Amino acid sequence: MSLSERSNRITKLLTSTKSRASYIKAKLGVLVPAQIRALRLKSNMPRQKDLAQAAEMHQSRISMFETPGMANVTLETLARLAATFKVGLVVKFVPFHEMLRWENDFSQDDFDVIPRIDQDEAFINPAASAENNRSAMAAAAGIGANGLATDERKPQGNVQDIQGASGLASYSNRIGNTQLAGELHG
Repeated sequence: MSLSERSNRITKLLTSTKSRASYIKAKLGVLVPAQIRALRLKSNMPRQKDLAQAAEMHQSRISMFETPGMANVTLETLARLAATFKVGLVVKFVPFHEMLRWENDFSQDDFDVIPRIDQDEAFINPAASAENNRSAMAAAAGIGANGLATDERKPQGNVQDIQGASGLASYSNRIGNTQLAGELHG
């Protein structure tokens, strides 16, 4: 693409909601099917028929979901596929440069979601995971268990910064666990 073409495309994206929507739809229409296919190929369901059976769908629907531009996949369908693959799903709004980076960095051959839920220690045992995160953050800042610097280098943060960060992680874990408990028991 020439510099002039790129400039014209950026101008359209800056000024037209319709152009932005088309751009976003085109990117999602390629990257989401590629992720579904990559996860299927790296799972214990390498055939579309196997995934269809596990997700309680028809094989033809799986084929459509894996073909760029063939289907508008709903959040409900994405959630069902994520659950079948034993992975989570995050849908979030991001700056355009993050979408561009996602497209440029994505490789269907390299894409996988590891660990799956049954091996995800941070999900299964969030308290141990939070403790490991606090220890790693303290070590990275050069702070020992006693709260003092472990070497002559000046730490990157202070104990309050680290406690604040781990407190936020702890808060997030509590909120997530509360929601999860409600969903599991409600």
